[in-house]
Amino acid sequence: MLFQAQIVPHAVPFAYDLTILNATAVSGGFSGAAVFKATTSDGRLLAIRRTPKSVALPPQRMKKLHGLLQQMSQSGCQLIPVPLMPARAEAQNHGGKHRSAVPWLQVEGNLWQIEPWMPGSSLDGHQLTGLHLRAALIALNQFHQVATEAIRIVGSNDWFLNATRPSPGVIRRLWIVAELREGLLQELQDRLRVDADERFRYLAARVCQTLTLWLPWLQSELTALAVIPFAVQPVLRDIWRAHVLFKDCEVTGLIDLSATASDHVTIDLARLLRSWFGADISSIRNAIDEYQSRQILSSTERRLLQTLDASTVLLSPVTWLRRRLESGDSETSSGDVIARLTELTDVAETFQPLFAA
Repeated sequence: MLFQAQIVPHAVPFAYDLTILNATAVSGGFSGAAVFKATTSDGRLLAIRRTPKSVALPPQRMKKLHGLLQQMSQSGCQLIPVPLMPARAEAQNHGGKHRSAVPWLQVEGNLWQIEPWMPGSSLDGHQLTGLHLRAALIALNQFHQVATEAIRIVGSNDWFLNATRPSPGVIRRLWIVAELREGLLQELQDRLRVDADERFRYLAARVCQTLTLWLPWLQSELTALAVIPFAVQPVLRDIWRAHVLFKDCEVTGLIDLSATASDHVTIDLARLLRSWFGADISSIRNAIDEYQSRQILSSTERRLLQTLDASTVLLSPVTWLRRRLESGDSETSSGDVIARLTELTDVAETFQPLFAA
C-alpha cells in the first residue's frame, strides 16, 4: 500500500470513512497549503486539501461557501467540486452547546478537506483554440448565473450576496495603490535593489519602474470607479488558466474555489483572459467580444473591466516583491518563483489599457 500517514494523517480518511490506497502531492504553496491526489479502495479519485489553520478562511465563511456550492451543484452546475462532509463527524458538545457538522476536519494545526478530483487538464494560452475559449466563457457565464440564482435560494450573508454597490475589488486595489504611492514603492526599490539574488533584483527594478509610470493613472481610474455602484454577486476571483480544466474542447472543471466572494463578474473575466493571453491585447479584445455575445457590458462596465485588468497586470508582481521583502529571505529564489515573476514582469512592462480612449 502506497498511502503514508506522514502525507495524509490516518485521522483524515478515518473521519471520511475512506480507505486510501495512495496519495500524491500535486501542488503546494508558501503558506504550507497543499493538494494531494488520492485513490480510494473503491476506485474514486479525490482531491485532499491541507490548509494551515493560521491562513484558513474563517469557519463561518467556509460553511457558507460549502452551502453555496452545494446549492449550485443541486441546481445543475456540474463543473465545481463540492467538499464532502466527514462521515464520522460525531456530534460534539462544548459547554452544553451543540456543534453542527462542518465540511472539514482539523488535525493539529491543519484543516483538511476532501472533494472529488475533477477530470481534465488545464491549458496554456498557446494551447487554447477558439473552441476552448468559447467553452470556457460559456462555463464562466454559467457559474455566474447559477451562483446568482443559488443566493436567491440559500440567502445572502457577509461574503456571498447579490447587491448593487461599488466593486470590493476596486476598493481593495485602490488601497494597495495608495499604500504603494505613500512609501511602499520606494521601500521596495531601496531594499530590493541590493537583494542577494541578481535575477530577482533585476526583475524587481523593472517592476518598480513600470509602477512609477502607471500608478498615477491607475489610482485615478480606481478612485473614479470606487464610488460607482455595480451589480455584485458570487464570483470566483482567483480564476486563472490552471483552474479551468478541459477534456477535448469541453470544460470539465472549475477548481480551487476558496477565494469565491461577491464582486462584479468582470473581475473573473479580467484575471482569466490575462492568464491565457498575457500581453496579447488583440486576443484579449477578441475574447471580450466573444463574452459579450452572451453577456453585454455597458460602457461603465467596460471601464470597470479595463481598470480591473490594469490592476491585475500592474499589481500582480507586487505580491512577489512584498513576499520577498517581508520574509527577509537572502537565499537564491527558486526557478519556479523566477519564472512566474518573469512572466508577470514581461506583461506589466508592455501594459496598455484595453480600450482606446
